[in-house]
Amino acid sequence: MRYITTNAGPQPTIRSIADHSWHSRAACYGINPKEADRLFFHGPRNFRDRQQAKQVCAACPVQRDCLNFALENGVEHGLWGGLTLKERAKWRDKLDNRLDYTRVRSAINGRDVRLSSLERKAVVRYACARGWSTTRLAHVLGISVEWARDRMSEEARAIEDRDRHNVHSDPAPVAGPKGDESSAGGPPPSSVQDADNPDAGHTGDDIVPVDRHVHTPVIVGDFRKAA
Repeated sequence: MRYITTNAGPQPTIRSIADHSWHSRAACYGINPKEADRLFFHGPRNFRDRQQAKQVCAACPVQRDCLNFALENGVEHGLWGGLTLKERAKWRDKLDNRLDYTRVRSAINGRDVRLSSLERKAVVRYACARGWSTTRLAHVLGISVEWARDRMSEEARAIEDRDRHNVHSDPAPVAGPKGDESSAGGPPPSSVQDADNPDAGHTGDDIVPVDRHVHTPVIVGDFRKAA
């Protein structure tokens, strides 16, 4: 008896830079090239063509994929994902501040994903924590081995500086009102319970120091599935 194995698992949601597989499911797929140029690459004052193109995009099942493709590949012409170049500007400005760990895990697993500067730093941090070679990091990020070595050295120094700061800043335990030892000026007991949810009770602009013995397992845990 022969068995045929199939890949019936969930399909990846993060697409590579050069992945065009979504084209065949687009609402504009199969449109006459001249008609497509008129609608999606119209002149700046062709408001009627632009509105018609936006109506096509509004009903498109891969509108988000189309927009992401234009943003991540720096497309500077035409209407993509229902947005013109000017309308895409605010999304493009925010692109480098994105921190999506799903994209980080996809890059670690070998997918050709365009990462922001914050996401690239997360990959370097993971590489240091797991003892990657500079060659492997260079391959994942698409950089030279020398550049990868510099990035890992910077991350190692940052970890060393953080550890040194934590050692000198930890207050000595003092006796509490009932003789119990407690940390003078230390965080309330609930702060340890918030280790799994560091954003609880804080705004996005707050800087909350976390001890390395709490911080490091959280970082490694975020990436453990990607190993």
